[in-house]
This record gives sequence, C-alpha cells and structure tokens, in this order.
Amino acid sequence: MNQISEKIVEDLRLTGRSEKADWWNQYLKGTIPFIGAGIPEIRSILLEMNKVEGLDQLSMNRQVGLVNRLIKGRFAEQKLAAILYVQLFWLGQKKNSFLLSLINDWFDERYIFDWNTTDWLSVKILTPMINSRDPHVIWTLKKWNRDPYLWKARASVVSFAQSSELHANGQEVERFCDILIRRQERFAKTAVGWVLREYSKKDPEFVLAFLSKHVRYTTAEVKRNALKYYRQTPRT
Repeated sequence: MNQISEKIVEDLRLTGRSEKADWWNQYLKGTIPFIGAGIPEIRSILLEMNKVEGLDQLSMNRQVGLVNRLIKGRFAEQKLAAILYVQLFWLGQKKNSFLLSLINDWFDERYIFDWNTTDWLSVKILTPMINSRDPHVIWTLKKWNRDPYLWKARASVVSFAQSSELHANGQEVERFCDILIRRQERFAKTAVGWVLREYSKKDPEFVLAFLSKHVRYTTAEVKRNALKYYRQTPRT
C-alpha cells in the first residue's frame, strides 16, 4: 500500500501546476500546502490506478490503509484523493455507519483542519449520504454539530447546502444552524450563510426570520451570503 500511495503522490506532482498551487496557497493563506492538481485530475489518477492495480478488489483492510495514508498526507490533494476514493469506490457500496465512523476518526485525529478539505468532504461524501435518507446519517451529524472541533461541526451544516433533502430536513437544519451561528469562529458562521443562501431559493421568509432571530450573532458576511438570491417584492 505504501507503493501505491507513493505512486499516487508522484502522479499528483506530475499533474500539478505551480501557478495553480501558488493561487491556492495564497487563497488559503498557507493553512495547508497545495501541489496544484485539480479534482478532475485527481479523479483520473485514481481511476487509472484502479485499472492497473485493481484497488477496489483489494481487501478492505488494505483499502482502508491506503485511504488513511492519503488523508494523513501533507498536501491538500492527498486528502482530496482520500475523499474521492471513498466517493468513487465505497459510497453506496459500504454501509454509511462504516464511512461515518472512518470520517469521524479523521476529524478526531485532526487529519482535516481546513475549510477546503472539509467542504469537499461534505459535498462529495456527506451530501449523498443525506440524500440516501438514512436516519443514522442525521443522527451522526447531530452529534457532530455540537462538537468543539470547528471542522467537524462545520461539516454537519455544510453537508446540507447542496442536498436534495435540504428542505425535507428543515427542522434539523434550523437547529444545526442555531448552534453554529452562536459560535465565535468565522467558519462556523459562514457554514450557516452558505446553507441559508440555498434555503432562500424556496423559502426566503424562513431565512429572513432566522437572520432576525439571530441578529446579534450574524456577521455582515453571513448576511451577504444568506441573502444572495433574495429578491424583495416591490411595494405598490
């Protein structure tokens, strides 16, 4: 597995572009280093590696070992490779409870410590889990929502933003946002703004009511994002 993970990193380096790495390094202000490979390139590397090595046919112990080596990696693209591996080869094939336990460990071990990795994890893995309507997923996210670790708590809300079940889980979303908006960290609050922005497309009054209720905790950034799609009805 070490050889395979090393080969993936080698391919990432060959694919990466320095100008793209510089842009991301500056954008994330050095929070995590980048090689300069995009999501499509990382996906292609994994699919090609699967053709050559039969990754998805290996024992689960060996696959888990590979994924954990990637998520522990220094570079953002290594972590994204772990996330895409789960999406490509495990999502919908393995039990959600298994995947959630694995991801929970990633957070607890602090292998995930930036918003970019957190948000890709949320969109690529957690959102489809929510869409599966598995009650265990919501139950787990409810626990994460109150976790002291910022990035685990952020994932509990960001995962709903692009979900087809966003409005079906309206009560849970409101409770989750109620917890995060009261936190001091910027990236707890911006998760709320992102979800409210999507929620406003169908229920702008809900968003206005939420912002009014939590005005003392709401930053200008949150308000701007939450109201991005809001259109006030002209008075006659």
